[in-house]
Amino acid sequence: METCSEIPRFRACENSVDSSEREKSSVDETLRYETWDVFTDRRFAGNPLAVIFGADVLSGDAMLRITREFNYSESVFLLTPRAADCIARLRIFTPGGELPFAGHPTVGAAAAIARQRGQSDEMVLELPAGRFRVRVAGQGDVWHAEFENPNLPAVRADGPDALRLEAALGLPEGSVATESHMPRRCGAGIDFFYAAAPLAAVKDARLNTAAWDALSLDDACGVLLYAPAAPGSGADWHVRMFGPHIGVPEDPATGSAAAGLPAQLMASGELADGSYDWWVEQGIEMGRPARIRVRFEVRSGRFESLAIGGDAVAVCAGEVRWES
Repeated sequence: METCSEIPRFRACENSVDSSEREKSSVDETLRYETWDVFTDRRFAGNPLAVIFGADVLSGDAMLRITREFNYSESVFLLTPRAADCIARLRIFTPGGELPFAGHPTVGAAAAIARQRGQSDEMVLELPAGRFRVRVAGQGDVWHAEFENPNLPAVRADGPDALRLEAALGLPEGSVATESHMPRRCGAGIDFFYAAAPLAAVKDARLNTAAWDALSLDDACGVLLYAPAAPGSGADWHVRMFGPHIGVPEDPATGSAAAGLPAQLMASGELADGSYDWWVEQGIEMGRPARIRVRFEVRSGRFESLAIGGDAVAVCAGEVRWES
């Protein structure tokens, strides 16, 4: 993997920014943007996202600065695709650097493109992590998108020690599971560490930034703390995602982490062959409730398919003025 000191990258984002790319923003530019709330059908809930159109003129450094200006968990930049079958190429940034894939920018970008075209559609989006086929339906300001993830869930490695996770998340000793649901590093496009705890502990978790640094997460994007959702909630899993080292102390909705959750559950002995259709709830403790749909197939003990979906609602629109 190439590296770039100015723009950190997490989990093998290959498109490093070289000096020639930094020269793109040599004149003043005005670009249109929209903001969307994703994994919700109502404004001021879910995960906010900035979608910047016509971003071919921007360098990676400019994209990172614009992302930090919005200061959302992520911003997504729409560029001309390189692949003939794709409608757009996406570059996704957190305030801490660039990601090869993320869930709510993929859903939000597809919704923004479909709304701009004024029709429900099926499209292919080009990301550093692959080509993502997306089905989009809706009208007005509310849309629903579901993408097929070409990166199937997989376990990468064991996770940090439970005691260190408890310290980093402000949990009492013994809260994090250590047997079948032991912490593991899993991913489906990008990696997270997964840790199970009782529902009350998940809800009470509080980030301890001093203890967080001792986790040594390397290029993993964060920790997903999970528990079975409460009966009657309409969800299967209640989760929270913490990633202060990528500029996201806590994320209201993390489709990419939900995408890797099946790998953790399979390794824990929870999954038999069959078709699964989960709802994952997140963001409740932040006052931004979100719901992520996770559909997947398991055959002969292997993942055969994975789709992530949810609603998105348009919130704001305007212009970004960029001066080199």
